[in-house]
Amino acid sequence: MTDKLAWLALQGIPGIGPVLFHRLVEAFGSPARVFQTPFSQLCALRGISDALAQTILDFRHWDRVEEHLSRLRTWGAEIITLDDPGYPLRLTEIPFPPPVLFVKGEIKPEDSLALAMVGTRNASYYGKKTCRSLARELARRGVTIVSGLARGIDTVAHQGALEGGGRTLAVLGCGLDVVYPPENRELYGLIPENGALITEYPLGAPPEAHNFPRRNRIISGLALGVLVVEAGLKSGTQITAQCALDQNREVLAVPGPVNSPTSAGPHRLIQTGAKLVQNVDDILAELPQAGGPIKAKAGAAPELPRRPGPVLFAKDDPLLPLLGAAPLQLEELVQASHLPAAEVMSRLTLLELQGLVRELPGKCYVLQG
Repeated sequence: MTDKLAWLALQGIPGIGPVLFHRLVEAFGSPARVFQTPFSQLCALRGISDALAQTILDFRHWDRVEEHLSRLRTWGAEIITLDDPGYPLRLTEIPFPPPVLFVKGEIKPEDSLALAMVGTRNASYYGKKTCRSLARELARRGVTIVSGLARGIDTVAHQGALEGGGRTLAVLGCGLDVVYPPENRELYGLIPENGALITEYPLGAPPEAHNFPRRNRIISGLALGVLVVEAGLKSGTQITAQCALDQNREVLAVPGPVNSPTSAGPHRLIQTGAKLVQNVDDILAELPQAGGPIKAKAGAAPELPRRPGPVLFAKDDPLLPLLGAAPLQLEELVQASHLPAAEVMSRLTLLELQGLVRELPGKCYVLQG
C-alpha cells in the first residue's frame, strides 16, 4: 500500500467526510495506519460506529484505487494530499481542509496572492461587464482569480483573468473528467495552461447539487478574500461568503441597481460589513500588502482582519433540533424543516464541515457525537 493509495482509499469510504478523515488521521497518525488499526480502537473514536469501523477494516478494493490513479495520469492530472509540499498553503489554514485534491494544471506559489470572484449564474450585462473588467485588471497586477467555472459570474471571472494574461484556478463540484456546464468546454481546456482545475471529487463524480456548497469552502479557502458581484439573498454565493468569514478571509461586494434581485446579496453583505468595491484599487486596498505594490510573498499566509457579517449557519441552525442519534433522510429533513431541498443540503454540508453533523451512506444524517 503506497501513501497516496491510502489517502485516496480512506477518502472514498462512504460515511467518511473531511471531519472524520481528520479525526482518524490525528488519532492514528496516517491514512495507512487507519487501515491497520484494531476494531476496538477505531470504535473508541468519536463518530466511528461499529459498522463504519468494520467497513474500514474490510476494505479490499486497492486495485480500483490504483486504477483511479492510473486514469488520473492518463488525464494529465495529479493527486495532491494534505501532507504533500505542493498542497496550497492557504488552504491548510481552513477548518477541515480537503484531505485530497485532484488537480489538472499547476498550482504555483504565486497563487497565494489570489482573490475569489463569485456570483449568480443568471448574471446581467452589468454584472458580467463589471466582473470581467475587474478580473482582467487584477490579473494584470499579478492577482490569481479563483472561481467555480459555473455559468454567469464564475465564467466571466475566469475569462477576464485569461484576457489579462494572468492565472486562474477553477474549483469544480464534480470529477475532472466531467465538463460542467458543457458550454464551458473551451474554457475548461484553457485554464490548465494558465492555472489549474481543482476538485476534491474523484473521476466520474457527477455535478450533484450537494457537492457545490462543499466546493465553495475551497474557493474561499484558496484566496485572500471573496468578491461577490451579483447574488440573491439565498444562494451558493452567500454560502461562499459565509465560508470566507469562517475562514477569516476578507469579504467584498460590488453594488448594483437597487431594483435588481441580484443586487440584494451584495447589498446585504455591504450593510453587514463587507467592503464596497467600485474599482480595482478598492480591492487592492483591502488585500494584505507586502511592502509597496501588492505582490505574492512565497510561503506567507498573512493574518487577515475579520469583518462582521451575517451568520447564515451556526449552532442555532434550525436543522440541529431535528437531528439526533437516529439517522434521518434528506427528504425527512426537508419536510420537517419546511425549507427548500437545496437550502437544506447547503446547511447540512456546512454543519458537517463545522463538525456538528455527520452524513451516513444513503443520504442520511445524524448529530455528531
